[in-house]
Amino acid sequence: MSTSTLFSLDDFPVGCMVTDNKRRILYSNRYIEKYYGYSVSGLVGADLFTLLSQASQIIYEAYIVPLLLQETCCDEIRLTLVTPSKGKVPVSVSAFFDGSSDGNVYWSISSASRSDQLFEELTETKKLLEQKVSVLRTLSDTDPLTGLPNRAALTKYLDHKMLDRKRSVMAFALAFVDLDGFKEINDRYGHHVGDKVLQFVAERLANNLRSDDLIARFGGDEFVIFLNGRFSAGLVEESLTRLISKLSETISIGSMHLKLSASIGVTLYPQAKEVQPDQLIRQADQAMYQAKLAGKSQVCLFNIDNEVVQKEKYSELLAISSAMEADQFELYYQPKINMRTGEVFGVEALIRWNHPVEGLKGPDTFLPVLSNTATGLALGRWVITKALCQLQIWLQKGLDLQISVNIDGYHLQHPQFLRDLSVILSDFPRLPKQRFEIEVLETSTIEDVSHVYSVLNACRLMGIRISLDDFGTGYSSLSHLRDLSVDTLKIDRSFVKNMLTSSSDLAILKGVIGFARAFECGLVAEGVETLEHSQLLMELGCECGQGYYIAKPMPARAFFAWIDEWYQTEFQAKYKTHSFKTKE
Repeated sequence: MSTSTLFSLDDFPVGCMVTDNKRRILYSNRYIEKYYGYSVSGLVGADLFTLLSQASQIIYEAYIVPLLLQETCCDEIRLTLVTPSKGKVPVSVSAFFDGSSDGNVYWSISSASRSDQLFEELTETKKLLEQKVSVLRTLSDTDPLTGLPNRAALTKYLDHKMLDRKRSVMAFALAFVDLDGFKEINDRYGHHVGDKVLQFVAERLANNLRSDDLIARFGGDEFVIFLNGRFSAGLVEESLTRLISKLSETISIGSMHLKLSASIGVTLYPQAKEVQPDQLIRQADQAMYQAKLAGKSQVCLFNIDNEVVQKEKYSELLAISSAMEADQFELYYQPKINMRTGEVFGVEALIRWNHPVEGLKGPDTFLPVLSNTATGLALGRWVITKALCQLQIWLQKGLDLQISVNIDGYHLQHPQFLRDLSVILSDFPRLPKQRFEIEVLETSTIEDVSHVYSVLNACRLMGIRISLDDFGTGYSSLSHLRDLSVDTLKIDRSFVKNMLTSSSDLAILKGVIGFARAFECGLVAEGVETLEHSQLLMELGCECGQGYYIAKPMPARAFFAWIDEWYQTEFQAKYKTHSFKTKE
């Protein structure tokens, strides 16, 4: 219904007025201005008593108000208006109280001398007025863009459905839908195109759900679906997966053909424990967030048993996301050296969190929660970009180094990893790719091994070096080495730490060194913490290492001072004053 239709009350043959519970006039039509001399602008906001005689004020307080509170309406009450031009004028008024918290009263006012003749017209006017009130109420519960019920209407509907909690037959599923890729469409093509996309989505939702299911626009590109009936987890996931398929179909707007998808979280009702309507919405929202983290374009069922864990994880992820926006993360760099010659040939980039309250935090305190999350992927991209920026700066200043970053298995398995890496590298066109190294955490759970191998081989074709980190700690070490061409093996710090006292660890370490020779790989030992570690490693044939004996990880700003000191005095003090034997 158009706006002009809503305000056609000026055409009514009677005065129409709306007041609130403080007697303030909220609306007046032109009839009152024309026949009683009050301007519409002058009445809005004025006290109703400015229109009534003293006797009519008493009637209002003593009779009309109690009657409206008890029966919500009153008809044909005789009052006297005090008008600017005609003095006191008898009128016949009817009123309707809508029962809302605002206490709005809807009035019709006509000449008392004509009330009998206009009875039928007034009756019709009342009906029309009630229709207008109904339309206004409907508009307050409707999203103007899509025509769907809005957030307020959804809340009322949920409250109503859950009011009688004793009805055991009552059951439903609540699904929270968030569009994947909508922001990019909105940013690229503008809000007018974004609005059309939302209208298309609303229509597709309506066309692919049952008539007794409620679809509401929750806000932005978020929708909530109320699925009536008792559902099993499998059935509701199957149904919503089909819906995702429909939402993923191309949207054509003029000459544009747009693609997006949706992530859906769903929760079921009733539940074993009492739950409030807003809790149900939060549950579905949390499940939707998990669907996003799992790769988008999928359905995730809310797990009640893991609710506390998920809340804590969600809170941690939000904190990490906020820290990224606040630029609180920093890369520290730990040197890699040739222990025999003293050459500093590379550094490993290690992330730190400069927490405003807890101080400097190491990766072990925050990386575990990021596993298999979108936030973790975003932080991984940040690490690569930041490391490449630093490498470029050092190369421009004459430091010819390799720089390595740790990449977890779930990053490599993500379908967009190679594309994202290529985009990042395109920002550094003159950077020699062979100076950049990916350290694959060997102990990571890699489900799609063949895919990861193809990704790493593609990286090697681009010139990027590949290193197997923590080599020897997992059962798959040999298969990795057999099936994947790598440039470097890194001996896990646990073997280096205990090789001086543990014969078994020493045997494993010797075996790793033998593998490196057999497969013609470079070799770097982690965890070099004492001179004795360095001596034994070189005797066994491993000349390259990193660890606290050489240097702790340091911020980039401290690296130039350290490397100067290393070449001038530190290497001489730590290594050249001692004699080393070479393993024959």
